Amino acid sequence: MNSTEYALTHKSVNSNVKLYSYCLMDNHTHMQMSYSNNSSYISNFMRISHARFGAAANKIFRRTGKVANERPKTPLIENEEHSMRVHFYIEANPVRAQMVKAENLRFYKYSSYKFYAHGIRDGWSKLLTIPDWYIKLGKTRRERQSKYRRLFLEYLENELFGFKWIFEKYIGRPSWKLKMAVLSKEIAESPVVGTISSNSS
Repeated sequence: MNSTEYALTHKSVNSNVKLYSYCLMDNHTHMQMSYSNNSSYISNFMRISHARFGAAANKIFRRTGKVANERPKTPLIENEEHSMRVHFYIEANPVRAQMVKAENLRFYKYSSYKFYAHGIRDGWSKLLTIPDWYIKLGKTRRERQSKYRRLFLEYLENELFGFKWIFEKYIGRPSWKLKMAVLSKEIAESPVVGTISSNSS
């Protein structure tokens, strides 16, 4: 059982975190996720998965100490349109890093692309929750995979290197991002503890 599966099924996460897409690179990972009920569940997931992965890496390389040296970036995403954009960004990482060519991305083992674009299943694909926008791409699996490949190719042609938005705290329309920034400031200044849902409108 890999560290992600272990954390997703851990009792302190309790099925409140869902994984939609992922890409593992040689020195970092990308995952698109959601949480329900309370943000503590996503915090628990990150803490448990990082600890388990770190312990395994330290054992293999006979070392001690932290493996991850930075806090993960966790931007909030406004809606399905922007969720799809983030999804493509994540899976395009090996192409952007020139590790593989776009036409060979289906053979990149550590990415959800092979599942969404070609229906290739493995130990990781069983961890995925298929997003609603993907289901809407077609009536059958083949239709969805074909439409997904076309949309992904459009992303590569038009947006592959225009990705600075991914480092923002909120990913969405300018008006929504402003609203979330104001709301976040109000919560921070309030004595009441609150959480912000990733599907706020």
